[in-house]
Amino acid sequence: MIDHGRLLRTTLTVNAVSSGLCGAALLAGAAPLAALFGLEGPGSLAVFGALLAAFALYVWRARKEPLDRRHGWAIFVMDVGYVAASVAFLVGWPSVLSPLGRVATALVADLVAVFAVLEYVGLRRLRRVAAAAA
Repeated sequence: MIDHGRLLRTTLTVNAVSSGLCGAALLAGAAPLAALFGLEGPGSLAVFGALLAAFALYVWRARKEPLDRRHGWAIFVMDVGYVAASVAFLVGWPSVLSPLGRVATALVADLVAVFAVLEYVGLRRLRRVAAAAA
């Protein structure tokens, strides 16, 4: 039997694991990372790490059977919003971060954009299957 939700489920799994690991790393290493990224203090990184950990839990729960397309679309919208916010931050406030901080922000935004594309494709596949079944 063909698993039409496989792409979406796999993407959500990788998204949840990578977001959780990144959130934990930001929480655990907020102080040294803040200095590397050119931030004045670790507070913003710690808060961001906590938000990423919460997001990771939400994504992890959304990947369970049966896949709920509403949760998938919500995650897709949050990922697109993250990419847009990252670009706006990098363009609008380029001097806030160190060069390493800017590169890290851009690379993470690139990865999140890949997740968003794969989520979109996976959600479209599920929609076609649901439409064909109706």
